[in-house]
Amino acid sequence: MPRYVYRAKDLALKAVEGTIEAESSTAAITRLANAGVYPVSLTEVLTEHGPRLSAIRRIVPSRLLAYMSRQLADLLSGGLPLFNALSLLSQQTEHRHLRGVIQELGTAVRDGLPFSEALSQHPEAFSPLYISMIRAGETGGSLDAVLVRLAELAEGESELRSRVAMALVYPLVVLGIGLVTIVVLLTYVVPRLSELFAESGQLLPLPTRMLLALSRALSTWWWAWCVGIVACVWLLRAMQRSEGGRQAIDRFVLRVPLGGALVRKLETARFTRNLGVMLGQGVPALQALEVANAAIAQMTLRQAVGQVKESVREGMSLSEALGASGQFPVFVSNLVAVGEESGTLETALLKVASSYERETDRTLRVLTTVLEPLLIVVVGLIVMFIVISMLLPIFQLGLVAQ
Repeated sequence: MPRYVYRAKDLALKAVEGTIEAESSTAAITRLANAGVYPVSLTEVLTEHGPRLSAIRRIVPSRLLAYMSRQLADLLSGGLPLFNALSLLSQQTEHRHLRGVIQELGTAVRDGLPFSEALSQHPEAFSPLYISMIRAGETGGSLDAVLVRLAELAEGESELRSRVAMALVYPLVVLGIGLVTIVVLLTYVVPRLSELFAESGQLLPLPTRMLLALSRALSTWWWAWCVGIVACVWLLRAMQRSEGGRQAIDRFVLRVPLGGALVRKLETARFTRNLGVMLGQGVPALQALEVANAAIAQMTLRQAVGQVKESVREGMSLSEALGASGQFPVFVSNLVAVGEESGTLETALLKVASSYERETDRTLRVLTTVLEPLLIVVVGLIVMFIVISMLLPIFQLGLVAQ
Protein backbone atom coordinates (compact mmCIF):
# COMPACT_ATOMS: atom_id res chain seq x y z
CA MET A 1 0.00 0.00 0.00
CA PRO A 2 1.38 3.50 -0.83
CA ARG A 3 2.86 5.53 2.00
CA TYR A 4 2.51 9.33 2.13
CA VAL A 5 4.41 12.03 4.04
CA TYR A 6 2.16 14.89 5.06
CA ARG A 7 2.40 18.34 6.60
CA ALA A 8 -0.87 19.48 8.11
CA LYS A 9 -2.70 21.67 10.62
CA ASP A 10 -4.77 20.27 13.44
CA LEU A 11 -7.89 21.81 15.00
CA ALA A 12 -5.71 24.08 17.14
CA LEU A 13 -3.91 25.28 13.98
CA LYS A 14 -0.69 23.64 15.13
CA ALA A 15 1.64 22.26 12.47
CA VAL A 16 1.93 18.47 12.47
CA GLU A 17 3.95 16.12 10.30
CA GLY A 18 3.88 12.39 9.81
CA THR A 19 3.35 9.47 7.47
CA ILE A 20 0.19 7.61 6.53
CA GLU A 21 -0.64 4.57 4.42
CA ALA A 22 -3.68 4.68 2.14
CA GLU A 23 -4.92 3.29 -1.16
CA SER A 24 -4.62 6.71 -2.82
CA SER A 25 -3.90 10.34 -2.04
CA THR A 26 -7.65 11.02 -1.83
CA ALA A 27 -8.07 8.22 0.72
CA ALA A 28 -5.14 9.60 2.73
CA ILE A 29 -6.67 13.10 2.82
CA THR A 30 -10.04 11.65 3.88
CA ARG A 31 -8.51 9.64 6.71
CA LEU A 32 -6.52 12.64 7.95
CA ALA A 33 -9.62 14.83 7.86
CA ASN A 34 -11.57 12.23 9.84
CA ALA A 35 -8.80 12.34 12.45
CA GLY A 36 -9.10 16.15 12.70
CA VAL A 37 -5.93 16.84 10.71
CA TYR A 38 -6.04 18.94 7.54
CA PRO A 39 -3.05 18.43 5.20
CA VAL A 40 -1.15 21.31 3.65
CA SER A 41 1.07 19.05 1.56
CA LEU A 42 0.98 15.34 0.76
CA THR A 43 3.83 13.47 -0.95
CA GLU A 44 4.02 9.77 -1.76
CA VAL A 45 7.15 7.99 -0.55
CA LEU A 46 8.81 6.08 -3.38
CA THR A 47 11.38 3.34 -2.81
CA GLU A 48 14.36 3.09 -5.14
CA HIS A 49 15.99 0.00 -3.68
CA GLY A 50 13.17 -2.47 -4.04
CA PRO A 51 9.52 -2.95 -3.24
CA ARG A 52 7.85 -1.80 -0.08
CA LEU A 53 7.74 -4.22 2.80
CA SER A 54 4.03 -4.76 2.31
CA ALA A 55 4.73 -5.97 -1.24
CA ILE A 56 7.30 -8.52 -0.14
CA ARG A 57 6.05 -12.05 0.29
CA ARG A 58 6.28 -13.01 3.93
CA ILE A 59 6.52 -16.47 5.36
CA VAL A 60 5.17 -16.45 8.92
CA PRO A 61 5.14 -19.92 10.52
CA SER A 62 2.14 -20.90 12.61
CA ARG A 63 4.21 -21.05 15.79
CA LEU A 64 5.34 -17.42 15.34
CA LEU A 65 1.78 -16.32 14.64
CA ALA A 66 0.71 -18.10 17.82
CA TYR A 67 3.51 -16.37 19.76
CA MET A 68 2.49 -12.97 18.41
CA SER A 69 -1.19 -13.52 19.20
CA ARG A 70 -0.57 -14.73 22.75
CA GLN A 71 1.90 -11.95 23.56
CA LEU A 72 -0.43 -9.31 22.16
CA ALA A 73 -3.32 -10.74 24.19
CA ASP A 74 -1.22 -10.58 27.36
CA LEU A 75 -0.28 -6.95 26.69
CA LEU A 76 -3.89 -5.93 25.97
CA SER A 77 -5.23 -7.74 29.04
CA GLY A 78 -2.63 -5.83 31.07
CA GLY A 79 -4.31 -2.56 30.10
CA LEU A 80 -1.99 -1.32 27.35
CA PRO A 81 -3.54 0.47 24.36
CA LEU A 82 -3.32 -1.43 21.09
CA PHE A 83 -0.73 0.88 19.51
CA ASN A 84 1.58 0.67 22.54
CA ALA A 85 1.15 -3.10 22.67
CA LEU A 86 2.10 -3.42 18.99
CA SER A 87 5.14 -1.18 19.50
CA LEU A 88 6.39 -3.33 22.39
CA LEU A 89 5.66 -6.50 20.46
CA SER A 90 7.68 -5.33 17.43
CA GLN A 91 10.69 -4.69 19.67
CA GLN A 92 10.72 -8.22 21.09
CA THR A 93 9.99 -10.07 17.83
CA GLU A 94 13.10 -11.59 16.26
CA HIS A 95 11.54 -12.75 12.98
CA ARG A 96 12.46 -10.01 10.49
CA HIS A 97 9.37 -10.17 8.27
CA LEU A 98 6.95 -10.49 11.17
CA ARG A 99 8.62 -7.58 12.97
CA GLY A 100 8.16 -5.42 9.86
CA VAL A 101 4.52 -6.44 9.60
CA ILE A 102 3.87 -5.56 13.25
CA GLN A 103 5.50 -2.16 12.74
CA GLU A 104 3.23 -1.50 9.78
CA LEU A 105 0.22 -2.60 11.83
CA GLY A 106 1.21 -0.17 14.56
CA THR A 107 1.50 2.66 12.05
CA ALA A 108 -1.93 1.89 10.61
CA VAL A 109 -3.54 1.71 14.07
CA ARG A 110 -1.87 4.99 15.09
CA ASP A 111 -3.35 6.61 11.99
CA GLY A 112 -6.84 5.56 13.06
CA LEU A 113 -7.35 2.38 11.07
CA PRO A 114 -9.24 -0.48 12.80
CA PHE A 115 -7.01 -3.40 13.71
CA SER A 116 -8.91 -5.84 11.48
CA GLU A 117 -8.61 -3.50 8.51
CA ALA A 118 -4.90 -3.09 9.18
CA LEU A 119 -4.52 -6.88 9.22
CA SER A 120 -6.36 -7.17 5.90
CA GLN A 121 -3.56 -5.16 4.27
CA HIS A 122 -1.24 -8.13 4.88
CA PRO A 123 -3.04 -11.16 3.38
CA GLU A 124 0.26 -13.03 3.01
CA ALA A 125 0.73 -13.01 6.78
CA PHE A 126 -2.83 -13.22 8.13
CA SER A 127 -5.51 -15.57 6.89
CA PRO A 128 -9.16 -14.58 6.34
CA LEU A 129 -9.96 -16.65 9.44
CA TYR A 130 -7.59 -14.55 11.54
CA ILE A 131 -8.99 -11.27 10.20
CA SER A 132 -12.63 -12.33 10.60
CA MET A 133 -12.15 -13.35 14.22
CA ILE A 134 -10.30 -10.12 15.02
CA ARG A 135 -13.19 -8.18 13.46
CA ALA A 136 -15.65 -10.14 15.61
CA GLY A 137 -13.51 -9.46 18.68
CA GLU A 138 -13.48 -5.73 17.95
CA THR A 139 -17.25 -5.72 17.58
CA GLY A 140 -17.82 -7.68 20.79
CA GLY A 141 -15.14 -5.90 22.82
CA SER A 142 -13.24 -9.14 23.51
CA LEU A 143 -10.11 -8.67 21.41
CA ASP A 144 -7.75 -10.19 23.99
CA ALA A 145 -9.90 -13.33 24.34
CA VAL A 146 -10.06 -13.71 20.56
CA LEU A 147 -6.27 -13.39 20.32
CA VAL A 148 -5.86 -16.16 22.88
CA ARG A 149 -8.21 -18.37 20.85
CA LEU A 150 -6.28 -17.58 17.67
CA ALA A 151 -3.04 -18.48 19.45
CA GLU A 152 -4.52 -21.83 20.46
CA LEU A 153 -5.64 -22.45 16.87
CA ALA A 154 -2.21 -21.61 15.46
CA GLU A 155 -0.47 -23.78 18.06
CA GLY A 156 -2.76 -26.70 17.24
CA GLU A 157 -2.14 -26.25 13.52
CA SER A 158 1.62 -26.13 14.05
CA GLU A 159 1.55 -29.23 16.26
CA LEU A 160 -0.53 -31.16 13.72
CA ARG A 161 1.85 -30.28 10.90
CA SER A 162 4.80 -31.33 13.04
CA ARG A 163 3.22 -34.71 13.76
CA VAL A 164 2.55 -35.32 10.07
CA ALA A 165 6.08 -34.26 9.12
CA MET A 166 7.70 -36.42 11.81
CA ALA A 167 5.61 -39.42 10.73
CA LEU A 168 6.92 -39.09 7.17
CA VAL A 169 10.59 -38.40 7.95
CA TYR A 170 11.74 -41.97 8.61
CA PRO A 171 9.96 -43.59 5.63
CA LEU A 172 11.30 -40.89 3.30
CA VAL A 173 14.84 -41.37 4.63
CA VAL A 174 14.60 -45.15 4.12
CA LEU A 175 13.22 -44.64 0.62
CA GLY A 176 15.92 -42.12 -0.28
CA ILE A 177 18.79 -44.31 0.95
CA GLY A 178 17.31 -47.30 -0.85
CA LEU A 179 17.00 -45.45 -4.15
CA VAL A 180 20.58 -44.14 -3.91
CA THR A 181 21.86 -47.66 -3.17
CA ILE A 182 19.99 -49.17 -6.13
CA VAL A 183 21.18 -46.45 -8.54
CA VAL A 184 24.82 -46.87 -7.44
CA LEU A 185 24.60 -50.65 -7.90
CA LEU A 186 23.04 -50.36 -11.36
CA THR A 187 25.27 -47.59 -12.70
CA TYR A 188 28.63 -48.43 -11.09
CA VAL A 189 28.85 -52.02 -9.80
CA VAL A 190 26.83 -53.90 -12.43
CA PRO A 191 28.61 -52.41 -15.50
CA ARG A 192 32.00 -53.53 -14.17
CA LEU A 193 30.82 -57.07 -13.50
CA SER A 194 29.18 -57.19 -16.94
CA GLU A 195 32.66 -56.94 -18.54
CA LEU A 196 33.60 -60.20 -16.81
CA PHE A 197 30.47 -61.90 -18.12
CA ALA A 198 31.11 -60.66 -21.66
CA GLU A 199 34.59 -62.27 -21.66
CA SER A 200 33.16 -65.66 -20.69
CA GLY A 201 30.99 -65.78 -23.82
CA GLN A 202 28.35 -67.96 -22.15
CA LEU A 203 24.58 -67.48 -22.26
CA LEU A 204 23.59 -65.48 -19.19
CA PRO A 205 20.53 -66.33 -17.06
CA LEU A 206 17.36 -64.36 -17.73
CA PRO A 207 17.47 -62.32 -14.47
CA THR A 208 21.04 -61.29 -15.28
CA ARG A 209 20.12 -60.26 -18.84
CA MET A 210 17.21 -58.20 -17.48
CA LEU A 211 19.48 -56.54 -14.94
CA LEU A 212 22.15 -55.73 -17.52
CA ALA A 213 19.54 -54.23 -19.85
CA LEU A 214 18.26 -52.00 -17.05
CA SER A 215 21.81 -51.02 -16.13
CA ARG A 216 22.62 -50.07 -19.75
CA ALA A 217 19.40 -48.05 -19.96
CA LEU A 218 20.33 -46.08 -16.83
CA SER A 219 23.98 -45.59 -17.81
CA THR A 220 23.41 -44.71 -21.47
CA TRP A 221 20.15 -42.81 -21.28
CA TRP A 222 20.63 -41.08 -17.94
CA TRP A 223 19.92 -37.71 -19.53
CA ALA A 224 16.58 -38.99 -20.84
CA TRP A 225 15.65 -40.18 -17.35
CA CYS A 226 16.51 -36.72 -15.96
CA VAL A 227 14.47 -35.00 -18.67
CA GLY A 228 11.55 -37.34 -17.96
CA ILE A 229 11.65 -36.62 -14.23
CA VAL A 230 11.81 -32.86 -14.83
CA ALA A 231 8.94 -33.11 -17.34
CA CYS A 232 6.80 -35.06 -14.86
CA VAL A 233 7.46 -32.50 -12.12
CA TRP A 234 6.63 -29.65 -14.51
CA LEU A 235 3.43 -31.40 -15.63
CA LEU A 236 2.30 -31.92 -12.02
CA ARG A 237 2.98 -28.26 -11.18
CA ALA A 238 1.10 -27.15 -14.30
CA MET A 239 -1.85 -29.34 -13.31
CA GLN A 240 -1.83 -27.89 -9.80
CA ARG A 241 -1.96 -24.36 -11.22
CA SER A 242 -5.00 -25.14 -13.39
CA GLU A 243 -8.40 -25.60 -11.76
CA GLY A 244 -9.27 -28.75 -13.72
CA GLY A 245 -5.88 -30.35 -13.08
CA ARG A 246 -6.02 -29.51 -9.38
CA GLN A 247 -9.47 -31.08 -9.11
CA ALA A 248 -8.26 -34.24 -10.88
CA ILE A 249 -5.26 -34.53 -8.52
CA ASP A 250 -7.40 -33.94 -5.44
CA ARG A 251 -9.97 -36.54 -6.53
CA PHE A 252 -7.18 -39.05 -7.08
CA VAL A 253 -5.65 -38.31 -3.66
CA LEU A 254 -9.00 -38.88 -1.93
CA ARG A 255 -9.26 -42.31 -3.59
CA VAL A 256 -5.82 -43.49 -2.43
CA PRO A 257 -6.22 -46.23 0.22
CA LEU A 258 -5.46 -45.02 3.75
CA GLY A 259 -3.87 -41.82 2.40
CA GLY A 260 -7.18 -40.51 1.06
CA ALA A 261 -8.91 -41.22 4.37
CA LEU A 262 -6.12 -39.43 6.22
CA VAL A 263 -6.41 -36.33 4.03
CA ARG A 264 -10.20 -36.28 4.41
CA LYS A 265 -9.92 -36.50 8.20
CA LEU A 266 -7.32 -33.73 8.31
CA GLU A 267 -9.42 -31.39 6.17
CA THR A 268 -12.63 -32.21 8.05
CA ALA A 269 -10.95 -31.54 11.38
CA ARG A 270 -9.56 -28.21 10.16
CA PHE A 271 -12.91 -27.15 8.67
CA THR A 272 -15.04 -28.05 11.70
CA ARG A 273 -12.60 -26.53 14.20
CA ASN A 274 -12.32 -23.24 12.30
CA LEU A 275 -16.09 -23.09 11.84
CA GLY A 276 -16.79 -23.90 15.48
CA VAL A 277 -14.33 -21.31 16.77
CA MET A 278 -15.75 -18.56 14.54
CA LEU A 279 -19.35 -19.35 15.46
CA GLY A 280 -18.36 -19.33 19.13
CA GLN A 281 -16.89 -15.83 18.70
CA GLY A 282 -20.06 -14.49 17.11
CA VAL A 283 -19.10 -14.54 13.44
CA PRO A 284 -22.26 -14.85 11.26
CA ALA A 285 -22.82 -18.38 9.95
CA LEU A 286 -22.53 -17.60 6.23
CA GLN A 287 -19.39 -15.56 6.73
CA ALA A 288 -17.93 -18.27 8.96
CA LEU A 289 -18.65 -20.91 6.30
CA GLU A 290 -16.98 -18.78 3.63
CA VAL A 291 -13.86 -18.16 5.72
CA ALA A 292 -13.60 -21.79 6.88
CA ASN A 293 -13.97 -22.89 3.26
CA ALA A 294 -11.01 -20.73 2.24
CA ALA A 295 -8.78 -22.65 4.68
CA ILE A 296 -9.51 -26.01 2.98
CA ALA A 297 -6.73 -27.14 0.65
CA GLN A 298 -8.66 -29.93 -1.11
CA MET A 299 -10.60 -28.60 -4.10
CA THR A 300 -13.19 -31.39 -3.90
CA LEU A 301 -14.02 -30.67 -0.27
CA ARG A 302 -13.85 -26.92 -0.89
CA GLN A 303 -16.52 -27.22 -3.59
CA ALA A 304 -18.62 -29.34 -1.23
CA VAL A 305 -18.43 -26.68 1.49
CA GLY A 306 -19.36 -24.05 -1.10
CA GLN A 307 -22.50 -26.06 -1.84
CA VAL A 308 -23.16 -26.33 1.91
CA LYS A 309 -22.95 -22.53 2.23
CA GLU A 310 -25.44 -22.02 -0.61
CA SER A 311 -27.82 -24.57 0.93
CA VAL A 312 -27.63 -22.81 4.30
CA ARG A 313 -28.26 -19.50 2.56
CA GLU A 314 -31.43 -20.98 1.07
CA GLY A 315 -32.70 -22.02 4.49
CA MET A 316 -31.41 -25.57 4.94
CA SER A 317 -29.89 -26.50 8.29
CA LEU A 318 -26.14 -27.03 8.48
CA SER A 319 -26.47 -30.73 9.32
CA GLU A 320 -28.80 -31.35 6.36
CA ALA A 321 -26.48 -29.42 4.04
CA LEU A 322 -23.43 -31.40 5.20
CA GLY A 323 -25.28 -34.69 4.67
CA ALA A 324 -26.54 -33.63 1.22
CA SER A 325 -23.01 -32.73 0.05
CA GLY A 326 -21.95 -36.40 0.08
CA GLN A 327 -18.39 -35.52 1.08
CA PHE A 328 -18.70 -35.69 4.87
CA PRO A 329 -19.30 -38.83 6.96
CA VAL A 330 -22.67 -39.42 8.61
CA PHE A 331 -20.97 -38.98 11.98
CA VAL A 332 -20.33 -35.30 11.17
CA SER A 333 -23.89 -34.46 10.11
CA ASN A 334 -25.41 -36.42 13.02
CA LEU A 335 -23.30 -34.70 15.67
CA VAL A 336 -23.95 -31.31 14.08
CA ALA A 337 -27.70 -32.06 14.11
CA VAL A 338 -27.51 -32.81 17.84
CA GLY A 339 -25.69 -29.52 18.39
CA GLU A 340 -28.30 -27.60 16.41
CA GLU A 341 -31.16 -29.12 18.43
CA SER A 342 -29.48 -28.43 21.77
CA GLY A 343 -28.22 -24.95 20.85
CA THR A 344 -24.55 -25.97 21.21
CA LEU A 345 -23.52 -26.03 17.55
CA GLU A 346 -20.03 -24.63 18.09
CA THR A 347 -19.36 -27.22 20.82
CA ALA A 348 -20.53 -30.04 18.53
CA LEU A 349 -18.25 -28.82 15.74
CA LEU A 350 -15.28 -28.71 18.11
CA LYS A 351 -16.08 -32.25 19.26
CA VAL A 352 -16.07 -33.40 15.62
CA ALA A 353 -12.69 -31.73 15.11
CA SER A 354 -11.21 -33.32 18.25
CA SER A 355 -12.53 -36.75 17.24
CA TYR A 356 -11.02 -36.56 13.77
CA GLU A 357 -7.72 -35.23 15.09
CA ARG A 358 -7.49 -38.29 17.37
CA GLU A 359 -8.33 -40.54 14.42
CA THR A 360 -5.66 -38.77 12.38
CA ASP A 361 -3.08 -39.55 15.05
CA ARG A 362 -4.11 -43.22 15.05
CA THR A 363 -4.02 -43.38 11.24
CA LEU A 364 -0.56 -41.81 11.18
CA ARG A 365 0.72 -44.35 13.69
CA VAL A 366 -0.73 -47.20 11.63
CA LEU A 367 0.73 -45.83 8.40
CA THR A 368 4.19 -45.37 9.85
CA THR A 369 4.07 -48.78 11.57
CA VAL A 370 3.18 -50.49 8.28
CA LEU A 371 5.14 -48.29 5.90
CA GLU A 372 8.54 -48.43 7.60
CA PRO A 373 9.04 -52.24 7.50
CA LEU A 374 7.32 -52.42 4.10
CA LEU A 375 9.83 -50.01 2.57
CA ILE A 376 12.72 -51.88 4.15
CA VAL A 377 11.42 -55.19 2.77
CA VAL A 378 10.86 -53.74 -0.74
CA VAL A 379 14.32 -52.15 -0.88
CA GLY A 380 15.86 -55.34 0.50
CA LEU A 381 14.11 -57.49 -2.14
CA ILE A 382 15.35 -55.22 -4.95
CA VAL A 383 18.92 -55.33 -3.66
CA MET A 384 18.66 -59.10 -3.20
CA PHE A 385 17.48 -59.46 -6.82
CA ILE A 386 20.47 -57.44 -8.02
CA VAL A 387 22.93 -59.49 -5.97
CA ILE A 388 21.45 -62.87 -6.99
CA SER A 389 21.31 -61.81 -10.66
CA MET A 390 25.01 -61.01 -10.55
CA LEU A 391 25.95 -64.19 -8.67
CA LEU A 392 24.12 -66.61 -10.98
CA PRO A 393 26.64 -66.26 -13.87
CA ILE A 394 29.50 -66.66 -11.41
CA PHE A 395 28.00 -69.92 -10.17
CA GLN A 396 27.61 -71.06 -13.81
CA LEU A 397 31.27 -70.25 -14.52
CA GLY A 398 32.26 -72.34 -11.48
CA LEU A 399 30.19 -75.30 -12.67
CA VAL A 400 31.63 -75.09 -16.18
CA ALA A 401 35.15 -74.98 -14.78
CA GLN A 402 34.48 -78.18 -12.83
